[in-house]
Amino acid sequence: MFQRNYTVKGNDVNDFMVMQNAAYLNYSSKLLETFLFVKGYTKLKMNSLKVGLQKKNDQIIQYKPLLFTQAFSIELEFKNILFTNQKMCVAIHFYNIDKELCTTINRELFWFDYSSWQTISPPKKISKYFLAKEDLRKVG
Repeated sequence: MFQRNYTVKGNDVNDFMVMQNAAYLNYSSKLLETFLFVKGYTKLKMNSLKVGLQKKNDQIIQYKPLLFTQAFSIELEFKNILFTNQKMCVAIHFYNIDKELCTTINRELFWFDYSSWQTISPPKKISKYFLAKEDLRKVG
């Protein structure tokens, strides 16, 4: 699991001081970018490889609201890694300070080749970070 901690800011909330769906989606995208950055794949490196992640079918499931100034953590979980159909499914979980699950975002990710404008299987150098050790033995 990959995790980061944040605090709900003023631009994340609506008039009732509750975090908005757009903010959940922004933090989710930020978490994925941070994960790749920590693994050594900066935006510059991804651009030089001419590949990137495209998201599709975000599903937001809310259990409990996050409020203005409330500390929270986000956790990245890899669910279905189906490189055969060039799709990865991840779940991004939002927890409040008491470690209570507040929101889950289920997201489909696709690797996109910017030179051919097509969806591709991820480069092997990158895909190893998305697979469990058992799955790596199966792939190669």
